[in-house]
Amino acid sequence: MLSCVFICVIIIFVVRDRFSIETIISNIENQAGLDIKLNDISKYVFYPSINFNNENVTINKKDIQLIIKKANINISKNYWPTSPINLNLTTPTINYQGIEIRDAIIDASYQNNIITINSFIGKIIEGDVDLIGKIEINEKQSFNIKGNFKNISLNTLLQQSQMAKWDRVNIKLSSTNLSISGKINDNNPLLVLNGTIPITGIFYLTTTEEEKFGATFLSLLVEKIPDLSSISKSINFIVFNYSNIPTSLIGVLQIKNGLIKSDEILIQNKSAKSTLKGSYNFIKNEIDGTIYFFKENDIFVEAQLKGEIDNPQILVGGKVFAENEEEPLQDIKKLFEEGINSLINKLLNIDE
Repeated sequence: MLSCVFICVIIIFVVRDRFSIETIISNIENQAGLDIKLNDISKYVFYPSINFNNENVTINKKDIQLIIKKANINISKNYWPTSPINLNLTTPTINYQGIEIRDAIIDASYQNNIITINSFIGKIIEGDVDLIGKIEINEKQSFNIKGNFKNISLNTLLQQSQMAKWDRVNIKLSSTNLSISGKINDNNPLLVLNGTIPITGIFYLTTTEEEKFGATFLSLLVEKIPDLSSISKSINFIVFNYSNIPTSLIGVLQIKNGLIKSDEILIQNKSAKSTLKGSYNFIKNEIDGTIYFFKENDIFVEAQLKGEIDNPQILVGGKVFAENEEEPLQDIKKLFEEGINSLINKLLNIDE
């Protein structure tokens, strides 16, 4: 009887040493390229299974600008040799390339060089994210992520990541059943990123009372002066149908070859409908697309989106609704910045 107990104790200590937490952490650091710092005294339990806890952990991965602070980590494993290593992490903040994820909870397991994310929930700005997935701990670190997000502000994401600051347009997005795959350590990780993201959301175009008054005056000019340029008609149409009016978005984003593309995103409210077709280039940080504005199911305005995402041009003009010869494309965004009254003065040939 005593010999059996003694043998069992020896087996426990051998297995415990083989699967020591320090070794596990060291392996994850080496294979995933992470820097893991244990800032508090760690707590261990060795029966009935191996359990490790540290309530203040910092995790850093410099090459992708990932940092996790003040994380509470619990790692556990039973003594069966082929059983997985279970990981539970809670942290007030995860910062990924400037984007902040708050109140994150990760439930994962590690086995055969694969991290399985059973649940990853957190808050991005006022929105929520809920993901599952797998990451292969090898040279390329291939991953596959699925899940949902809700009420995420695109404006705040762009601003936090220092990509763009949009003042005129506010967009909030949600998605169910998104699927993204790629390779973290590829020479060009954005080029090998693939995925499908169904989206719904809210689009809101902000204008001032002065601009609305200017648009009203433009509408009168459109009636009285038939030869007004197409840019005047387009501003009148867009301001009266979209300005300060909550507008819904629905569509599907495709990610492939360094691009986020959509064949059609429907933008609609009670007054008007439009569709967006275009792409965003990760590498060049540029938008290239076309917005079609409809009036009674016919295209009334066609606008082109072009340029870097932080300051794109919104170009309008051409034969879509010009009565005579094709007019040169003009930038609506620039006209808003300069002021609609400036446009009115130009149309009436009044010197400022």
